[in-house]
Amino acid sequence: MKRNTRLSLSSAVALTIAGAFPGAQILAQESATLEEVIVTARKREENLQEIPIAITAVSAADILEGDVTGLEDIAALAPGFYFFNQGGSQPGRYNTQLRFRGLNQAQFSPSFETGALFVDGVYVLNGGTSLSLMDIERVEVIKGPQAAYFGRNTFGGAVNFITRDPSMDEFSGELSVSGTDRSRFDVSGIIEGPIIQDSLAGSLSFRMYDKEGQFTASDGGTLGDEETWALNGKLVWQPTDALTVKLRAAYTEDDDGPPAQAYIAGRTNDSCAGQTIQVKAGGTANPYNFICGQVPGVGQAVPVTGSKIIDGNTQLPTNLLNLFGFGPLNIQDAYANQDLPSGVPSMGRLGLLRETLRLSAHITYEINDYSIDFVAGHNDQKANFVRDFDLSGFSNGYSSDPQSLDDTSFELRLTSPQDGRFRWSVGVNHYEQEFTSSLAGGNFFFGCFGAQGGNTESPCLNVGGLTVGLGPFANSWAQSDETEVLGFFGSVDFDITDRLTVTFEGRQQNDSLTKGGVISEAGLIDGSTELEFKEFLPRAILRYQPFDSTMLYASYAEGIVPGDINIELVNADAQELAQYVAAFPSLGVALPPEEIESIELGWKQTFADGSAYFNAAVYFSEWTGIKGRSSVAVNETCSSADVASSAPGCSYNGVVGDQTTKQLEDANGDPTGPLKNARNVLLDGDADLWGYEIEIGGQITENWSVDFNLAYVDTEYTRYRYNFGEARLGYSDMRGNSVPRVPEYTAFGTTTYNWSIGEDMGAFIRLDANYFGKTFTEERNLNYMESYTIFNLRGGIETEAYRLELFVTNLTDEDAWASGARFSDTAFPTDFGNFFVEQGVNVSPNDKREVGVRVQLRF
Repeated sequence: MKRNTRLSLSSAVALTIAGAFPGAQILAQESATLEEVIVTARKREENLQEIPIAITAVSAADILEGDVTGLEDIAALAPGFYFFNQGGSQPGRYNTQLRFRGLNQAQFSPSFETGALFVDGVYVLNGGTSLSLMDIERVEVIKGPQAAYFGRNTFGGAVNFITRDPSMDEFSGELSVSGTDRSRFDVSGIIEGPIIQDSLAGSLSFRMYDKEGQFTASDGGTLGDEETWALNGKLVWQPTDALTVKLRAAYTEDDDGPPAQAYIAGRTNDSCAGQTIQVKAGGTANPYNFICGQVPGVGQAVPVTGSKIIDGNTQLPTNLLNLFGFGPLNIQDAYANQDLPSGVPSMGRLGLLRETLRLSAHITYEINDYSIDFVAGHNDQKANFVRDFDLSGFSNGYSSDPQSLDDTSFELRLTSPQDGRFRWSVGVNHYEQEFTSSLAGGNFFFGCFGAQGGNTESPCLNVGGLTVGLGPFANSWAQSDETEVLGFFGSVDFDITDRLTVTFEGRQQNDSLTKGGVISEAGLIDGSTELEFKEFLPRAILRYQPFDSTMLYASYAEGIVPGDINIELVNADAQELAQYVAAFPSLGVALPPEEIESIELGWKQTFADGSAYFNAAVYFSEWTGIKGRSSVAVNETCSSADVASSAPGCSYNGVVGDQTTKQLEDANGDPTGPLKNARNVLLDGDADLWGYEIEIGGQITENWSVDFNLAYVDTEYTRYRYNFGEARLGYSDMRGNSVPRVPEYTAFGTTTYNWSIGEDMGAFIRLDANYFGKTFTEERNLNYMESYTIFNLRGGIETEAYRLELFVTNLTDEDAWASGARFSDTAFPTDFGNFFVEQGVNVSPNDKREVGVRVQLRF
């Protein structure tokens, strides 16, 4: 992208500005040199081409010119950064995940993400959800460990949204309206200006977004409806030249229907049977009931029922609870009337409801060229996601997944003058977080299971002698956690010569994690477990600038993601614990922290008299303590409450005092054998990664610019255990395999041509191409999503007062799957112990081709 537009490694500054600011198209013809780009990735202002880290910046001009509306668009512009709304196994906007440089996290909680999002330097828990970009000055995508300045969860990198300050001397505003032939509408605007001339200014921005789903389910409902509205306000007070106070508030509501989704079951799309697989860790396997090779696409994949592969229920059935004796309560009431943490929206329908409030303050005081900064933030997010658990036309499983996220942080920092040979910065920050969620089947679940073991091909509604319904129950909220972090950080820069600089940075971080226990509106209470972690995280950088247009650097950095707790082991009694240990002898309650050691070499270059650029980085990383998940089939103990309530497997004459375990029952209710329940546990592993990123571009002529980026990553597990589906797939040692859900190659290219059509009017045409490479869906690497390229075309006219644009997205109507992940097959009833045996792939489709118009006004 353009050096100016994409404040990262862009080039066509003149052209870039052309697409976003008044009269820029005409101005573009007068100058083709790269404009200086200033970033604040190290908490101070630095030239993008001189900062010795890999960073991509997306400017307000880029956002406007490319119609950037969220992190999925930003990821295309930043090589080495990946983002899809389907962050985990579930499609939709519920549980997103930021990924950098081959790092993929299998853990549920956003507390353990390997990449973090910040707004004005304030950490935002679960920050990948819907964002409003109308008041954004730029977005900085910083790659590699960033612990010294940004702290926890910047293991692989960080994304920092910097909002723009309102003008102190004049009022201005912008309005953007767009619509497409598929009923996607997006309206956003901002008004800003002085409240008290030269000392107090404010801005108010909004966004209203409404997308009609593009797919129709077999029950006639729509899949993919999305709706967001957002309101942002910012105040800047500057009573003196030395003191600046910035306050910002942002509120967002999301109201989505069932997501566009598909489940490609291994049993109906078995391409593994008859094959002998050479296992990289040693030996062979003969997998079956699974997909080997390319995941079949639309028109190729065989659905579990009906004729639609992109399918799912769009309404909760009214009769299921009565059918299995749980009436007279209907299923909508059952989902809506569950006990929830305070403020979490109640839902009696399928879809997502989410409310987010973000508050921040930044106070800067400058004295004798020293700077004192105080930054504070508070984020509160409440969400509920009621979903079709089996992602098919069968009514075989539904769950409710409420979340409550609350975090508060502050940072105090002192920075020395930046014009000397020796420069430094020191600071302290504190962070507290409460995350309440189950994310392991939901707060409320309705599903169908075989009462006598084994598998049955009967869907839930076609009840045979072997199928029963599991009705409403309150989940233990075992995936909830509380975190408290205290960090002390600092940096020192020393210019050895005018062209050689050495930098040392470090953070001492003390991290406390509390997890488990019983949840109420008050948060975590009885039965929780606490762990503490203390780590020092360094970074060293050597920067060399042999010429004014050339910068070379080498760096070493470490990062950390806190350890975790195997809460199933905490809750187990002696006979249950023995079964866990028998399955995994090294299994323990506490998992060590994830750690990464990374070496990076970089080169930043401008050439052709400043009209073009070339930037490259290569990195080598060692990742240890990866949080992986596996399953254990446990014959659980019947509690007195289980016996009293006739819980499944405990309805016979059990003797609790004798530690009676749950049993399968025959038609007379007599026990016939152990009833096992599949439970998830956490195991740690290791991997090696290396890769490179390239950005290149510039002005071909006064009117024509081209920009291109490419990323490559190679990953390999050196120690990793993963047993989901092992009964069908034959092995659980993942050594030698690649980390899933991260493509080996990604690339993005854009070209813009603009010309004058009058003294005060310009015209433009722009073509973008976004390539996403082949991606494994699971750790065994048995199957992969095919690579694809999305083309977008736009063109129009603009003046100082307005911009009119016609556009086509997904020009070739590419229908490859956008993203996907392994998921257990719940479309057919199974017994509890075999819940994770049958496997398939959950996928999200790309949006279809859309033709639209966008109008932007400035005043």
